[in-house]
Amino acid sequence: ARAPLPTSFADGGEHLYQEELDTAAPDQWCVLQLEQPVACALPATAICSHLETDHNLNACRIAFYGKLVRSLAPDEVPKLRVFKRKRKEGQVERLHDDHTLICKNLFRPGTDMTPFFGMEVQVGESGPVGRIDSTFGKTKFKVAFPSSLEPGVLADACKGARIYLNYKRFVFDTEKRMIQH
Repeated sequence: ARAPLPTSFADGGEHLYQEELDTAAPDQWCVLQLEQPVACALPATAICSHLETDHNLNACRIAFYGKLVRSLAPDEVPKLRVFKRKRKEGQVERLHDDHTLICKNLFRPGTDMTPFFGMEVQVGESGPVGRIDSTFGKTKFKVAFPSSLEPGVLADACKGARIYLNYKRFVFDTEKRMIQH
C-alpha cells in the first residue's frame, strides 16, 4: 500500500530538478504552471486528462494525478529553489608554474570569462581543486591552486587531464546565476 500523500510543502529547501518521475522515490514534487487560474480548496486531489486524445480510442487519457498542496502567484515561482546540476569540461594545456595551470576549451570563443573568475574547477575526477583566476590570451584561462599544494603534485595530476567546472543553476532564477556548493 502507498503511504498517504503529504499535505504541505516546506519552503526554504533546495530541490533537484527531475526530467521525469522516479517510480522508486516515495515523495516527489511537481510545479504545474497553468495558463489560467483554477479555483479549488487546498489541499485538493487533482486528476488531469489529455482532452486532445480521441475519446473513441481505447487508451488511457489520464495525464497525471496528485495532491495540490500550494498555490503560487507568478512572482512567487522564482522563490522555489529547484536546481539542475551543470558540468562544463575543458582541457589542461600546460603547467604554468607549481601553482598555476593554463587551460582551454571550457568556454566557447568570444565568451566573457569574467563571471567565472573565482569559481572552483577540478583536475580530473579526483584531482586538485583550484580557482579560475584570469584570462590568458583570447580563449585560454589561468587556474590558480593553493600555495599549500606540494610541488610536483599539479604536474603529475595534469598530464593530458580534463578540467571540470561543476555548479548548480536554479530553474526559476531569472538572472541565471551559477552557484557552487
